Amino acid sequence: MPNLKIILDRIEKVVEIAIFIGLIIIAIHEFDVDIIEATFYLVLAAIISPFSKISKQGKRTLLVCGFMGGILIGYFN
Repeated sequence: MPNLKIILDRIEKVVEIAIFIGLIIIAIHEFDVDIIEATFYLVLAAIISPFSKISKQGKRTLLVCGFMGGILIGYFN
């Protein structure tokens, strides 16, 4: 039976990829409406990208700060 940590790491990787793809799709959709908002989503996608060399703790911190900033700006209404 695989170790629980290995299973959780794999689930986290799948969720990262799903969020990355979702943010890219949203950025493409928003590009016609608001370029700054599309750029915001691209920055979030770059942070969560499974190809980035940012540590897991750094990704979490940056994403929470980005999400809070997005709420303050009004992107998540």
